[in-house]
Amino acid sequence: MIPEFYKLMLITHRQQQPLADYLQFIETCIASGVTSVQLREKGAAASFLLDYARQLKTLLDQFHIPLIINDNVELALEIDAHGVHLGQSDGSPIVARRRLGANKWIGLSIETGQELIKANAYDVNYVAASAVFPTNNKANICKVWGLAGLSALAKNSVHPVVAIGGINQHNIQEVMTAGAKGVAVIAALHDAANPSEMTAYLRELIS
Repeated sequence: MIPEFYKLMLITHRQQQPLADYLQFIETCIASGVTSVQLREKGAAASFLLDYARQLKTLLDQFHIPLIINDNVELALEIDAHGVHLGQSDGSPIVARRRLGANKWIGLSIETGQELIKANAYDVNYVAASAVFPTNNKANICKVWGLAGLSALAKNSVHPVVAIGGINQHNIQEVMTAGAKGVAVIAALHDAANPSEMTAYLRELIS
């Protein structure tokens, strides 16, 4: 396994941006310190998603950066991605592990204490505390963990905990101190005036 691939994970948020332009943004971020990319493209046509995933993997492979597919085991298998990230309603981690095999990575979002108890028994590579802070990039958030909740989750998880939701340069050090082993970000880089500088700064803050 690439050490700490989840240290600084970029979750895609292309919206209506042309794919070629968006891939340039991705390249800027990975060249500056992003350690993995999670492809999250809700509602896209299957043909577009497959093309997008293939182009993204080709780019990431040049930099030896892992590609994680959100909520789509079949797509991960189709393009030989490094793994998948599953929400609580995205299918069983047990089935995903059976389909993907032992060498692929599986992440699982955790929104309650009961979900963490179940996750501790699963063969996954990390769990994601979703969400640590309020965020506009995910609908139907069940729980905002906060720093205290994140700390408790990290202490009780047998898997590394990745923090997601409202993570930025102003709170990332507190998040890591609370027990997160990595962070997944959207707005922190997509909304940055200079994505390259912000990526490097975030890596500096969590190193």
